[in-house]
Amino acid sequence: MTSVSRWRHYRPARIEVVGGLVALAASVVYFGALHVLDGRAGLYLEELRQSDPDRYLTVLRESRGFEAFLEEYRALADYDEFQRLPPTFLIGRWTPRPAQLRLAPGTSPEQCSDPMTLGDGMYQQLDTGGVSLPVTYRIEGQTVQMRTEDEGIMPIELVSYGGELDHIRYVPPGAEFPVYGYLCGR
Repeated sequence: MTSVSRWRHYRPARIEVVGGLVALAASVVYFGALHVLDGRAGLYLEELRQSDPDRYLTVLRESRGFEAFLEEYRALADYDEFQRLPPTFLIGRWTPRPAQLRLAPGTSPEQCSDPMTLGDGMYQQLDTGGVSLPVTYRIEGQTVQMRTEDEGIMPIELVSYGGELDHIRYVPPGAEFPVYGYLCGR
């Protein structure tokens, strides 16, 4: 009981009061500076969005990740509607694999067997099936929808880690089960 009553009558020393006020003032200045810097960064990004959209998308992808990049890319490149050209990050040859691979970021599988090629309005998988279809593309959330005249809409799920697209997951035309696609050439 004596220790409780001792705290009831506690009066902080002058140095403790001054130290507490200094810490409070430093916290206010610190959070105020963060608020100002955040506002300046937002203005910079908005200005960059207007003046240099490609650089803006690169900065956005590196700072906020692939999901934020994809949303802005969809809006800036008008992928709300179907387009003939695929999104730039999908252009190239993608090798299908039945199971997910563990690859270091930015690396490709050793073999590029039976690649799916996405290019100028065409889906091609010529090694095994000889498939070549005219297609159009649209972005819906975190998925690219590829529309063919015969097959309908084929969703391509985008799997990213941080700011980089790691692989895609899709069901090839005529197949029943999804495969994992890894970029193996542009």
